[in-house]
Amino acid sequence: MEGSLEKVVPVRVSSLGDLVRLAASISVPQGSSYILRFDKEGKIVLGILGVFRDYYKYYGIPIFYYYVAEGREAEELKDTNYIIASLSEEKFEFSKHPKPGITIPLIRLAEKPAFIPDLL
Repeated sequence: MEGSLEKVVPVRVSSLGDLVRLAASISVPQGSSYILRFDKEGKIVLGILGVFRDYYKYYGIPIFYYYVAEGREAEELKDTNYIIASLSEEKFEFSKHPKPGITIPLIRLAEKPAFIPDLL
């Protein structure tokens, strides 16, 4: 079954801040967004699914914007359920509970979905 699925096009962002800003900018006009999370080899992969519309003859190409946290950053994310962002100061924090500000839920996946290619 895995061989018959089309895979998303992975787009790795350069920092967690970039990924948080992307999620925050999506959630402001539409009201809600989330970041997918799965763990692999002691690292935490965080990402957002999107669609790059009208690419040549295609109606859209699925894209997975992602960031890999490791070391101290992965340890900070261990018990995190939300990222709280402030666009006015361009800062963010990890939290176990929602707080005032742009609250972006982290959605933990039990495993990497088959439609996302191997990233590590």
